[in-house]
Amino acid sequence: MTITNAAVSRPVVLPDILSRLGTDNSRSLRPEGPFSPRPSDEADRGTASTVVAFEDFRRHEPLKIQFREGNHTGFYRTLKARVRQYFETSKKSRFADHTVAIKAAVYGILVVGSYGLILSNAVSQLGLLALAILFGLSSILLAINVAHDAAHDALLPSRRLNRLIQTAIFTLLGANAYLWRLRHIKSHHVFPNVNGCDVDIDNNWFLRLSPNQPRKPMHRYQHIYAPFIFWLVDIHAVFYQDFVYLFKKRLANLTNIRHPASEFVWFAVCKFAYIGIVGIIPIAVLPLPWWQVVMGAMVMSFVSSVVFVTLLIGTHFSDETIFPEIDESGFVPNDWAVHALVTSLDWNPTSSWANFLAGGANSHAAHHLFPTVSHCHYIAITKLIQRTAAEFAVPYNQTTLPGVVASHFRFLKRMGQA
Repeated sequence: MTITNAAVSRPVVLPDILSRLGTDNSRSLRPEGPFSPRPSDEADRGTASTVVAFEDFRRHEPLKIQFREGNHTGFYRTLKARVRQYFETSKKSRFADHTVAIKAAVYGILVVGSYGLILSNAVSQLGLLALAILFGLSSILLAINVAHDAAHDALLPSRRLNRLIQTAIFTLLGANAYLWRLRHIKSHHVFPNVNGCDVDIDNNWFLRLSPNQPRKPMHRYQHIYAPFIFWLVDIHAVFYQDFVYLFKKRLANLTNIRHPASEFVWFAVCKFAYIGIVGIIPIAVLPLPWWQVVMGAMVMSFVSSVVFVTLLIGTHFSDETIFPEIDESGFVPNDWAVHALVTSLDWNPTSSWANFLAGGANSHAAHHLFPTVSHCHYIAITKLIQRTAAEFAVPYNQTTLPGVVASHFRFLKRMGQA
């Protein structure tokens, strides 16, 4: 997939962030964010390569938009050099290390163990509900900490294993891994917080998530009713959103979407597998009325949705972040690296417990600047971002977990009233 400038017919190219590390497979070192290098800049020219599609998404043609060269020309170049030095000095790979393996084991054991205990019917009905909630939470944390890295080819050197792991874990949630990669990598990571280009802020009738979107009368109360919507995020994604995305020909910046036939088959297989795991098998095994099993699954979904939203939604939709508009020439105001910073809000980004829990979602700036690097490196990279941003006077946003939640609800209130 290529992205061409609306005003100038030259392709936007991507920086090969870690192409000179030497310890990794260079084929898989392609970041998902577009960056237009300055031809006169030898350092950037040396680390740039023509866009290569991450996987065959069958001609998803993006809108013709380009980032504008900013005043902080040395920021990203310096940051890349420091990140490269971090890997060379530590002799670490960009992929996941033992800490991610430990998390995968812990969350995986909780998933299998809680599900096994549910089917054993060895506890009370209240205990079964608690185990269902544990199963849901463990599955969502497994997705955030393991499947997300796999989706970005940051978990293992093998793309095939990354796809297999992400698909297996996403099936536990009922979400389609292929469609999630499509919208997350090809849309959200390219133009975060840009209307018409970021699928995460488009097509939301109930919530106004950008000052560039029209305001409806109901939005005046969105900071009040939003929590009730957040309960339904999982159910909405599994039983509605995936189906819409599967048949849509355009999603935000992606147009002329055509999926491989095999993905329709996998879509059906994974949906049926999810329904079997959370519904059919428990109904068949447990001596409970079917409606009690369904109610338990819904409670599990509600809790998982709230946890997911709490950890992630304020990282882009907050008082601190901005929502740039595209000018008539097709330019976004900032360059790619600065855009990634001003549209993100970190929370407790250098905290070990936050990294263990949120899988690097708390270090959102690091993730957008270095998406093909595993989140186990984000604490070290965030410190480099903070230092480099201060040196080049580039805005960098950070807060705490309570702070990001509070900021999100202030943002919702402002979007509903302004």
